[in-house]
Amino acid sequence: MPSRPPSLKQKPCAKAWASTRKSRHERGYGREHDIMRAIVLREEPLCRPCLARGRTTPSTIADHIKPLSEGGTGERDNYQGICKPCHDAKTAEEAARARGAKRPRSRLSIGLDGWPVS
Repeated sequence: MPSRPPSLKQKPCAKAWASTRKSRHERGYGREHDIMRAIVLREEPLCRPCLARGRTTPSTIADHIKPLSEGGTGERDNYQGICKPCHDAKTAEEAARARGAKRPRSRLSIGLDGWPVS
């Protein structure tokens, strides 16, 4: 008797809630972090990296300057107020560094004459 043909259906996807990532408390972001976040955002209402570039953007995230995964601490001097776009770029850079990949290339600005601006 012939065997049944193979199924063409895809394997079921993992559930959105099924994750191997540790909880925020297991990663060190508990009550102390929530208190420090409130302090940082009150003391630094503007994004620190944007201010360094001459932009004025409100800070929405209390970010570790040196990540906890790289030996950073939960002390106040290791925190900075940062906006979401700057945080996303910084996190991508840190993730690439953790994977051993090269730094992501920055985009060139193009001047009105069509040539790159350095």
